[in-house]
Amino acid sequence: MPIAGSFATNNSEALRDAALNHLGIALLPDFSAQAALAAGKVVQVLKDWTLKGAFADEIYLIRPYSPHVPKSVTVLVGYLKEKLSDGFQFGGC
Repeated sequence: MPIAGSFATNNSEALRDAALNHLGIALLPDFSAQAALAAGKVVQVLKDWTLKGAFADEIYLIRPYSPHVPKSVTVLVGYLKEKLSDGFQFGGC
């Protein structure tokens, strides 16, 4: 079923705010929806459905190009891999 609308964004905060302002349903990451869910401001629909494909379980770290990767970046990547190995949980690492 094709869906057409007048609002589109790739920003989860903007999507959440649009849903909170009754502009429709939104596909939100857990960390963006958690507070609104807990407050009863939004409800989950399609509870048995999960996202598949690009961005479903991936996170990207972007840094300026350099032929040498600074140790601080290597340490950060290792830390994030360890902390996020079981998924991203609302509230931070």
